[in-house]
Amino acid sequence: MLSHVSPINKSFCLQVLCEENYKKLSKLIPNFTQNNGGEVKAKILNSGPYTHTIQLQHCEFEPVVTNPSFTCRVYLDVQSIEVIRVEGATPIHQQALSPKALLNNKWKMNYFFEKWLVFQLQLTNTHQTAARTANA
Repeated sequence: MLSHVSPINKSFCLQVLCEENYKKLSKLIPNFTQNNGGEVKAKILNSGPYTHTIQLQHCEFEPVVTNPSFTCRVYLDVQSIEVIRVEGATPIHQQALSPKALLNNKWKMNYFFEKWLVFQLQLTNTHQTAARTANA
């Protein structure tokens, strides 16, 4: 199953995944520091010179388990985004986890985020195609 992908060199693959997720987010929300008016709402929680902590959620639904809300750290200098927390997920006590368990947890959250971004991009493309067809 794809939900159980477990690469051999997980730390390197996680880095690549976070960089690819940044590219996907940039396509979905070209400037997440402004209110984009799109289907995905980005709210800046904290900002620094090279990083932002943002919360991402689909606009049309209430914050429930079926509509995840992602808290992410965006690294502007290296063009990478890392999921810090997924709202609605089971809380994990970070202090009690081994380094391997922490890496596995980060992998699962960021891999899930990648699938969510792909879904949002497909949904946006479908809506744009339908709007163009309606206007033609």
